[in-house]
Amino acid sequence: MTRIFIAILLFFIMCMPVQAEQKPSVSAEAFGQLAYISSLKLSPDGKKIAALMNVDGRIGLLTKKFNSNDPKDIFFTDFPKGEFNWYRWANNNRLIISVRFPSKRGRTRTRETRLVAIDWDQKNQINLIKSQRKQGKKFQSQIQDSIVSMLPDDDDHVLLSLDDSIHGYPDVFKVNIHTAKRAAQIRSWQDVAIWKADAKGVLRLGYAINSRAKTKAKYIYRRNKDASWETLVKEDLIDRNRKFTPVGFSADENIIYISKPNEYGNRSYYYYDVANKKILDQIAGRENMDIRNLIYDENGQVNGYEYYDGKLVSVYFDKKDRQIQALLKKNFPDHVSIIVSHDKAKHKFIILVTSPVQPGRYFYLDIENRILRFYGSRNPLVDQSKLSPMKNITFKARDGLDIPAYLSLPKNSKKAEKLPTVILPHGGPRGRDRWGYDYWVQFLTTRGYAVLQVNYRGSTGYSMTFRDRGYHEWGGRMLDDINDGARWLIAQGIADKDRLCIMGGSYGGYAALQSLVKEPGLYKCSIAFAPVTDVYRMLGERKKFMFSKWMVHYVKSDEQSLSEISPIRNIKKINIPILLLHGTKDRVVLFQQGKNFANALKSKKKDIRFVKFEEGDHYLSKQEHRIEFLKEVENFLEKNLQNGSDPK
Repeated sequence: MTRIFIAILLFFIMCMPVQAEQKPSVSAEAFGQLAYISSLKLSPDGKKIAALMNVDGRIGLLTKKFNSNDPKDIFFTDFPKGEFNWYRWANNNRLIISVRFPSKRGRTRTRETRLVAIDWDQKNQINLIKSQRKQGKKFQSQIQDSIVSMLPDDDDHVLLSLDDSIHGYPDVFKVNIHTAKRAAQIRSWQDVAIWKADAKGVLRLGYAINSRAKTKAKYIYRRNKDASWETLVKEDLIDRNRKFTPVGFSADENIIYISKPNEYGNRSYYYYDVANKKILDQIAGRENMDIRNLIYDENGQVNGYEYYDGKLVSVYFDKKDRQIQALLKKNFPDHVSIIVSHDKAKHKFIILVTSPVQPGRYFYLDIENRILRFYGSRNPLVDQSKLSPMKNITFKARDGLDIPAYLSLPKNSKKAEKLPTVILPHGGPRGRDRWGYDYWVQFLTTRGYAVLQVNYRGSTGYSMTFRDRGYHEWGGRMLDDINDGARWLIAQGIADKDRLCIMGGSYGGYAALQSLVKEPGLYKCSIAFAPVTDVYRMLGERKKFMFSKWMVHYVKSDEQSLSEISPIRNIKKINIPILLLHGTKDRVVLFQQGKNFANALKSKKKDIRFVKFEEGDHYLSKQEHRIEFLKEVENFLEKNLQNGSDPK
């Protein structure tokens, strides 16, 4: 393994004349470009490859023979009326593609998905859900891409979860990927909202939510296809009293994999004896952080686990995988190297290599022929020489809790003293920022701004205890943590208190606005993308969807009313310049949230610039919107923080 050499293969050279002509830069156009290539996947036999490719700002699916650059062996398809959600090889010649798009059902704005099957050479395209009928009337399910199993021993079918009988409580069908004919495997039953199959495609686990109480849930389980279903574990979504969560199946039908907190309050994984209802040996666990997930082999058996220790760490049990990991670590030090695809025989691999200063490079690894060669870059237009590293830091919140964060400093700053600074809280709020490339962060550092990303209480990946500290703190201590991070940077002499701005998207956008209410005078300006501005209205909109009662419980607090934690109800306290941007087809935080807030501030003669992205979604999925967003941010910060740094 150690004698594997690096070779260069210009795999995508025929398809990238525009990128080849452009010199890498740190312009808004370079940072705002959607990934040129992404989601590379080998066919099971390793003879073909597919990738999502950016052509003139639109993402399409490229398929080709692996060892050929002959135009007759390269194919490209696009879905102009939707966005690619994901795709998978169903067999060596056929792929399944999920497409998403915004829609409306009655007065409810929705996000829909459709499932398409297509040959690798773009022939024989069909929608896998051709027709549905309920009570004699035609209809279409909102979500049509919930694959339960790819059925590894059956090249012609997949198992698909689909709302066909009762909305929100799906049936499971065996669907022919050539004809779209489907046969019911199990009908909507016992309020099961999520079905899970084992590695062979046998339905063995269901997650049920009581259709009346809405907060009572349980997992049901069966040992094999002929066994009876039994209740495995119950939970109350409000009380959070679940003993464990089943996550997978071992080769022994009486032993499953579960997750639960260890003695330190961190997510860990264990074997569980179903027959004797007993927790057995630990599979993976750590004293100071959550285990992110288990890694499974092609037979569904545990082959390792992942966790974040500043950056992503993967631990493998299989000897071959450990050797590959050692090889990648040797060739790509100070980077995260992830196996994103491999053939069924595990002889050929696609590797993604990333870091804060590396947007992403794909490599092809052939173990049998001892070859490791470059395949393509995700963002070739970005000048990597000007990007900034990320540093893990920890500071104390006002109540003494340790808060983790990432600090990125402009590469061209001579001293980390009194820098113009942007505080950048993440969305979710049950999410986290991670060590790696972030185009918002790097765009800001190349303009001379220090950037602090605070993983406030409620963020995931540190411990279940830390995550659960977010309950009832939507407008409370979560915001305190973010603002305490800003004050810590000032106290350290890094941030200039007179040139401090807060910026974020989704919940981060909410924090960028509500922090002005909670701590007036701390920030000189605020940038909010797709923000929640009216918490009461947000919760009202969620009533139509599952887990709405849990959401209300999570957000509400005895210490503050919903009005007190809603920016739109407190505009009198907001007296600094605001840049607000929102997409008209946002289905996560509705456009009306941003529009109403902007109108309210304008009516009071407040300093606000409102930018509307026509047909834009919650994720800045359109390239033109990303570029416009970055240009607006650059101009706004230059005006309000008077940085004067030249990114060129």
